[in-house]
Amino acid sequence: MTATDRLYASLTRRLRTMGSPARAEKEKSYQKSVWQHWGVPLPQMDVAIREILKDVPAAQRLTLSRRLWREPVWDLKIVAGRLLVAPSVPPTEPLWRFVTGRMADLDGWAVADNLAPVASRCLLHDPSRLDVVEGWVQSPHLWTRRASLVFTLAWTRDGRDPERMLGWASSLAGDREWFIQKAIGWWLRELSKRDAPRVRRFLAEHGATLKGVARREASKYLT
Repeated sequence: MTATDRLYASLTRRLRTMGSPARAEKEKSYQKSVWQHWGVPLPQMDVAIREILKDVPAAQRLTLSRRLWREPVWDLKIVAGRLLVAPSVPPTEPLWRFVTGRMADLDGWAVADNLAPVASRCLLHDPSRLDVVEGWVQSPHLWTRRASLVFTLAWTRDGRDPERMLGWASSLAGDREWFIQKAIGWWLRELSKRDAPRVRRFLAEHGATLKGVARREASKYLT
């Protein structure tokens, strides 16, 4: 048994003790997930990660994440993303390849959003990777399209130019998927905290194309 095998066995055993069949059933229904669910709450996942992986080096964490992701278990895919958020895991090319290699597997917002902080660190470390993300905007896969905005929320903050992502948002404005509209509104809402005039201009130009959920979300902090 390899070191990764031992970590996998210890971590999954611990997670199973934290699960709840009732919670698993409820989450599976809510997430509309095709995967197995163990019903482990997010805070408990983090407890298990701290207990089992506190001294595990970055490379081994990445190897373990790949192993966890292969399993058809929703909880393990969430954990695979959460254990890579640690500052000890550098946002180098192997980590970025892990992110891009999992895009087609995304089938819901929860797994995608737990992978988002990992992706964001990689993009901030090397913004040239945004060229890859730009290709996601026209993807036929809903969760890949959505990731083009959710994974780049760091560009709504001070010191970063949001125009490229606003161009992506304008391209997606006519997308009728609720989760895309919600993501556009989320992106604009966050940008409005530092650049309300730019968000107002976007809404003036594209508001008629957006659905109500996007307009309401984008306008939340506008006065």
